[in-house]
Amino acid sequence: DSATAADNFQNLFEMPVLFYTAILLALNLLLQDPLLVVLAWAYVATRIAHSLVHISYNNVMHRFYCFGSSVLILLMIWVRLGWLVLLH
Repeated sequence: DSATAADNFQNLFEMPVLFYTAILLALNLLLQDPLLVVLAWAYVATRIAHSLVHISYNNVMHRFYCFGSSVLILLMIWVRLGWLVLLH
């Protein structure tokens, strides 16, 4: 229904903002790292999976697994980004 779609859209302005910031920082600093690219695509995939679960059958545990995975990947992105900045 429309309320679920609206909630899902609102979710895109919460945790993903940290992802957008990390990617913009990496681009601005001209950091080129294959692992960062893989992690970024993994994050996008888990967020897509989260959205699909949320707007379709909305199983809370499946959403939690998608969300938890995306949070861990986002943490890895920031750790990797910090490491690359220190080495740069």
